[in-house]
Amino acid sequence: MIEVNRIYHCDWMKNGLPDKCANLIIGDPPYFEVKGEFDFIWESFDDYLQDVERWAIECKRLLADNGTLFWYGHAKKIAYSQVIFDKYFNLENNICIEFNRQTKKGVSEFRCFAPVSERILMYSNEVIMTGLEKIKLDVNNFTPLRQYFKEFQDDIGLSLKQINNLLGHRKAEHAFYWNSTQWDLPTPETYAELLKIPQTNGFLRREYEDLRREYEDLRREYEDLRREYEDLRRPFNNYLKLFDVMRFDQEAHITGNYDHDTCKPETLTRALILTCSNPGDLVLVPFAGSGTECAMAAKEGRRFIGYDINQRYVDMANDRANREQSILKFDLAA
Repeated sequence: MIEVNRIYHCDWMKNGLPDKCANLIIGDPPYFEVKGEFDFIWESFDDYLQDVERWAIECKRLLADNGTLFWYGHAKKIAYSQVIFDKYFNLENNICIEFNRQTKKGVSEFRCFAPVSERILMYSNEVIMTGLEKIKLDVNNFTPLRQYFKEFQDDIGLSLKQINNLLGHRKAEHAFYWNSTQWDLPTPETYAELLKIPQTNGFLRREYEDLRREYEDLRREYEDLRREYEDLRRPFNNYLKLFDVMRFDQEAHITGNYDHDTCKPETLTRALILTCSNPGDLVLVPFAGSGTECAMAAKEGRRFIGYDINQRYVDMANDRANREQSILKFDLAA
């Protein structure tokens, strides 16, 4: 049985996890001949790209329909990975991360602009759309409310054109598309205008009070039905107000504590987790490395599963994640 909240010593492609189990995947793979011994295990770049394709296919199997995938890459090579991942996912952003750091060479020593950035591809699994928009596309949703407005129109005996003429606008007409993907609940102001029609135009076929329903009753029913489908929405809570160009400190005072060549900053990692997942979600980390992603998932109350083929990194990552879990438990108990 696979336990959550730990990092496993194995190739993540042998994960044994069920389909669509991950709410968020953060992949920080080897970049191919850039930095670290793990970057130099392929005989050719074509061999590396074959593995990228295998990784993309497995991510597709594991990512939930409302999940998000982040995939790191080197600025000069990420385009090749993007071509592959684009076949399986919807590209949301090609994010540029600018780190506040000094290059080992002086700027004048480069024969190109000094490299100070990395890339992150952000993907979703959405086919068309999710959340409330997807709910309204299904004419079987909000049936009681659709029926209410059908009966309302029957009782006042007016065509949609006549209703629009009486109101002097078309703001209410979507409420009467009861058998259409364009149906929607009117605003409180528009609904109040609709309620004046039976009172002033003599179209009622039964008593007005029998027909009339308070707008807030309708709104509550609408919200109750909407919440039933809320988990279809892909989490995206951008309260940090991030853009597709992000600037973060490399946090050498933290990353320097871990013996790993490509340790990512904690602040950046937390930002990705907080923006694109909810508490309790499962964060999958295929290349756990020093454990930044797993530790920050624990810190923010998410579940996590990580993998790495290097036992030393696995031990390092588990120690780091366990420390964050212990702090979290202490804070909750306090």
